[in-house]
Amino acid sequence: MTLVDRRTKTAGFLRHQLLFVTGRLRRSSDRKDGADADQHLDFLDVGQRRAGQPGTLQKSPQAEADAFTSLPLPTGDARFVERPSARAALEQGFAAWRDGRPTLMAVTGPRGCGLTTLLNQAPAWAPPGASISPMTLSMRPATTADALSLAAAAFGSAITHDSIDAAANEINEMPARMILVDNGHFLYSRLMGGGEGIRALQALMVATQGRHLWLLACETQAWRRQCDTSQTDRYFDEIVELPYFERDDFATFLAARNAGLTDSEIDALLKVSRGHPALALFIVARKRSGEIQGIPTPFDESPLRRLARTELLAMAEMSAHGALTATELQSIFRRDAQSIGILLHHLRQSGLILSASRTEQDDDNRLQPLLVPEINAYLVRANYLY
Repeated sequence: MTLVDRRTKTAGFLRHQLLFVTGRLRRSSDRKDGADADQHLDFLDVGQRRAGQPGTLQKSPQAEADAFTSLPLPTGDARFVERPSARAALEQGFAAWRDGRPTLMAVTGPRGCGLTTLLNQAPAWAPPGASISPMTLSMRPATTADALSLAAAAFGSAITHDSIDAAANEINEMPARMILVDNGHFLYSRLMGGGEGIRALQALMVATQGRHLWLLACETQAWRRQCDTSQTDRYFDEIVELPYFERDDFATFLAARNAGLTDSEIDALLKVSRGHPALALFIVARKRSGEIQGIPTPFDESPLRRLARTELLAMAEMSAHGALTATELQSIFRRDAQSIGILLHHLRQSGLILSASRTEQDDDNRLQPLLVPEINAYLVRANYLY
């Protein structure tokens, strides 16, 4: 233990040390006037907001609240900002499938870039009369039975066989259908014995692509892991990359949400948000409500630099898997429950992760959605992600 001499270390120093130990580093909003002229975004302030919350506009008129929501947009929503290159690539794949060519498609992008919203627009771009079914993964399929259950729900018909080959033959006898698979990060797993259901669903997709079109939406880090470990990309005919917004699309996006920003404010917001739609809306909402006076400067990365190596590795695995329970983290890192519990507590206290109940015994832990671009960029530079 290091002793602190109160004669040389001020109360302010001791307060900073306490905040550091508990993960609650001093916020920029706590600074006195004139101490720092820049307005910095704070990990804790951002981390307290849940996905879909429109900043601090909950009491504002419904039209304004709708403009600032970060929830996925439905088919044909006027707020949707079309990416012409992405639409053209999808329509090319749809046309190939309509003409009888076996087709597997994937759309990949960083978390929060709009994958679900893009998937929601696919029915409007599909060939006329196409039958379309969504398949939204809420967890990793653990067994072959789980995979067959997902397929049966998507095709709207019971599957009587319990083997993949027989089930694929049965599915190929059904009317042609487009299957839109969301949350494709659940098709990646480093967990011991957790790959049977994943392999079964992937095998079904490959075996039935001659009859049906599968469109998979998958976050970038999970997709890269799948391609690295299983060469998944070899089986896909069309892979569409959807990045965060670039300048022109970003300006169009803000105009569609009635942000009311000048060109210089748009440039500043693009820099701090990295084109992440939800983070940009969060900042605009805070500016509109008067919590901040202008567009803040980018995040201070010092809280990330102070994290232990195991904490950074844990966040990298959460990024690739989408969400992990404490038990799953124990399996990956071969750590005891107490040390994983302390690690997760510190990351939560730092505002870097969120926890939500999966079962009565275990919570899902995921990166704070609004902080994903900042955290992932740091993890890539530090070689924890690629």
